Amino acid sequence: MKLYASEDEAYQIRTGREIVAAYPELYNPWIIQDIKQQLETRAKIRPDIAGGRSIEDIFAIATYDYWQYGIGTAEEFYLELLGATDEKKRQYITFRGRFDYIYHLNKKEDMHLLSNKWHAYQLLKDAYRREVLLLESEQDFPAFAAFCQRHPSFVVKPIGLGQSLGVRKVEVGDSDTHELFNQLFAEIEETNSHWNSGTEKGVLVEELIEQGEEMAVLHPASINSVRMFTINLGDGDIRMWYPHARIGVGGNFICSGATGSIEAGINMCTGMVNTLGIDKFRIAPIDAHPDTHIPIKGIKIPRWRQLCNKAIEMAERVPTLRYIGWDFAYDKDKEWIVIEGNENAELSGSQLIHGGQREEFEYFIGYHPTKEYWWQGKYPSRFENIKSEASSG
Repeated sequence: MKLYASEDEAYQIRTGREIVAAYPELYNPWIIQDIKQQLETRAKIRPDIAGGRSIEDIFAIATYDYWQYGIGTAEEFYLELLGATDEKKRQYITFRGRFDYIYHLNKKEDMHLLSNKWHAYQLLKDAYRREVLLLESEQDFPAFAAFCQRHPSFVVKPIGLGQSLGVRKVEVGDSDTHELFNQLFAEIEETNSHWNSGTEKGVLVEELIEQGEEMAVLHPASINSVRMFTINLGDGDIRMWYPHARIGVGGNFICSGATGSIEAGINMCTGMVNTLGIDKFRIAPIDAHPDTHIPIKGIKIPRWRQLCNKAIEMAERVPTLRYIGWDFAYDKDKEWIVIEGNENAELSGSQLIHGGQREEFEYFIGYHPTKEYWWQGKYPSRFENIKSEASSG
């Protein structure tokens, strides 16, 4: 089994299938089924990109692209990389390829400060401006019962998973509080069991954010947010990279690029949305919100200067994490508050809007990765002619 850049789809399909067989510890039946379901959903929405290929062949090509370029499942469609040339694929900082840059900029030992949502809350509690509770065992039930009295609606989040996995809104209503408590743990355990990264066993419950009218009007059912990338270049030089707005759709509570929300670029100087909207499922530009009919281009982000200053302030508080994607919400008191900080944030939102930016980003940070493949040092090589490296976890 050899791995090299090739635009020959027969080779890509054959190699993709060989990779799945060679790494059974990574490709368990649930993971395989989940990836295929994601591909099938997107192929139905974008048949022009699927190009008449079977899901089995698309899965094999996507597997090859993942190991060769670090391209994620969703990126095959929303960045239109399925069947693209080698040159185009190399223009993007891909789902997995981004980690070369992250590990250059971020101190690996400190990444838990944001990857663990409870650690992040403890560090930046004043910037959250809401109550968050950690549940780890039966001993936490009395605190949970009291929390439910104060907050009959709340958000539940796994501690260590991203991509909005396991995040949902909970209405206590007439539920038996102890039964609900046990249900939350069972859900998180099941979600974690499916993902290799799901090692954190606790669950967070968070007070709902009451959204300010200027942002709520865009889509009242969701907490609409702004993604602010901060890059700490050292010596107090903190800069921002292509911020973008994220707006929920279809009455969904979750507002995330991973769930099909609308994303649109923001002018750094003015705080005005200066692009049409787009989502990662359909790709086609969106002139106006499909539910609220508000024109996307021209939306004014409230108190923009306050938001920029808040992003810089947050970056200064975690100096060893020099690359962070911050999600901010605008609350009822007209304050920008932290939803969360992402120490391994994807650049997909800005790339979706502005195109492949790898060279621009490398120039911006003054760094070019030296590893041939993103997985070297993480997984052992089972390919011919590629030096095997011990796994570093």
